[in-house]
Amino acid sequence: MENLIAKLLQNIESGKISRRQLMQSAALAAAGSALVAKSFPAAFAQGGGKAFPVTTVNHLSLAVKDYAKARDWYVEVFGMRVVWDDGKKCALEFGSLTEPNGIFIQPLSRPTDKPTVGHFAFGVPTPYFKENKAAMKAEMERRHLENIRPDGEMGWWTKDPAGYTLNTWVTIKDKAMFPGAAFVCEEADSAKCKQGYEEGMKNLSMAPQPSGKGFKALYYSHIVLNVSEADYPKEKEFYTGMYGMKVIYENLKGTNPQIMLRFGKNTLYLRPNAAPGEKPFCNHFAFVVENYNQDTSEAKLKALGLEPKPDSKLAWSITDLDGLRVEVAGPGLPEHIAKDCHGSSISCPGGPKG
Repeated sequence: MENLIAKLLQNIESGKISRRQLMQSAALAAAGSALVAKSFPAAFAQGGGKAFPVTTVNHLSLAVKDYAKARDWYVEVFGMRVVWDDGKKCALEFGSLTEPNGIFIQPLSRPTDKPTVGHFAFGVPTPYFKENKAAMKAEMERRHLENIRPDGEMGWWTKDPAGYTLNTWVTIKDKAMFPGAAFVCEEADSAKCKQGYEEGMKNLSMAPQPSGKGFKALYYSHIVLNVSEADYPKEKEFYTGMYGMKVIYENLKGTNPQIMLRFGKNTLYLRPNAAPGEKPFCNHFAFVVENYNQDTSEAKLKALGLEPKPDSKLAWSITDLDGLRVEVAGPGLPEHIAKDCHGSSISCPGGPKG
């Protein structure tokens, strides 16, 4: 069986068979076999490269005016757990205890800078990452991505084709993954890596705890990356080709051009920059919360002193302390916007609340 799989992979590399033929042959040859499932996680992408499908958002990295105030806000509003804090920056987690989603929060480099999401970190299943770490770097190099370098032993750091910074990490918790780890954890077992990790663990007993008046975030519903419209084709090819994301909506015409890309439970929206020549940025993301209900969620947000605006029947939009757009969402929001609302809540059945 292994020889057959290897031959099929060689055939698609050389162009002797199509990807459709590959999958049909594999299905016939390996019906019911776990070996095939193991042999195809890195499907061949367009252009002869390989895909390394991401399944989670490991974290977003926020640059804010006051890290402690931002930390407390996310803990209170979304019930997040403070898992690392060195008094200058912190890491929050939510959802799964073993494969959590997260947020890294750190201060702006300069007081005059604009708060933003500095980078994304996508999660690749841990055993698969370890087996394909070198192949992932080779694919990044084949694509001529910029600033490729290790992010500790369990991740890669690079920029996407439009120039936005990305991490590709494992999905599980790891002591070599914390804010600033890229600079001290080239070796996970090194003394400086362990010291960096311990520095953020010293005073966790003093970390804020949610009061229970807010929500309980489960995972990211979606994150929005704004890029130049000229970058749409290469961004789409990169995220579908290398990261294995699936297009669930695409419309590049009219007043609301965007591409929506699904991976795991999460969705990446590609939308145009506000001005020509503007660098890629992210200032909008959404969380799926436990037991979402449109009416009770609105009331809870108002009780927290926030001003919610509807984003269909499945989400309320608010702004955090730094003006970043954050949404409280129910499961299925991206699919609803894509299929029922034609890409915009304004077009939902019944209007913005529909």
